[in-house]
Amino acid sequence: MKQKTTTSSAPQAAIDAAGELPRTAMDFAGRYSADAIKTLSSCQGKYAAFMKQRLSEDFAMPQRLSGCKTPMEIMDVWADFYSTAMNNYMDHARNMAETGTEAVEEFVREVEVEAEEMAETTSKVLKAANANDDDTKAA
Repeated sequence: MKQKTTTSSAPQAAIDAAGELPRTAMDFAGRYSADAIKTLSSCQGKYAAFMKQRLSEDFAMPQRLSGCKTPMEIMDVWADFYSTAMNNYMDHARNMAETGTEAVEEFVREVEVEAEEMAETTSKVLKAANANDDDTKAA
């Protein structure tokens, strides 16, 4: 009688443990998807703010040029405009790269934790399956 209980519970334990794997993976996918959407949304907001700033400066350029009285003033306005624009684009690119790097580093940390949890769950499945095999051989 005791063997039947052990035999019937060992397969169930393996099934229960194996059932945790997809749930664990889906939980992780859901969490990562939400984080990815937040990061993308943040990047889009930063990009929109950057474009607003640049367009404002671009549209102000003709007004600045119209106030110039000498060719040297025109050259100074153009040089300042392009220097500022290039610095703005470089800063924006650096900020976006930093944001992307932070997102990838966080993802890698989460994957490492998730991999450990899945390894533990897999170990439970294998132990339960081995226990089932041992019970089957004994019977």
